Amino acid sequence: MTTRDAIVAALGTVPGITPKRTLTGPISPGDAWPVWIATRWANIVPDGVRLAQWEVLVALPDTGADATVSEADPLVETVGMALIGAGLQLDSVGPARTMVTETSSGVPVLRYLVHD
Repeated sequence: MTTRDAIVAALGTVPGITPKRTLTGPISPGDAWPVWIATRWANIVPDGVRLAQWEVLVALPDTGADATVSEADPLVETVGMALIGAGLQLDSVGPARTMVTETSSGVPVLRYLVHD
């Protein structure tokens, strides 16, 4: 099973990315962090194979669509290959917004869905 630390280490290989184990507080462009979604038991053996699902978020600038897109486009492949290098299967990547507060419109992010 790929660990949170392995994902953070993979994110640390991407220039311009600030990897974090979790994210609390302000979000800045370039911040990237994994969010555990679920773990599936591949067998019922104690300490057996476990398969994890994660989303990995990479914060983008929110100064307008041009800035967001120009920052996101080169990261799509670079971050994806770093996650693959960490042993993950990349299901998809797409634009999303992550909420900062209940009243904000959120911060634009690239949202990678990955699994073991």
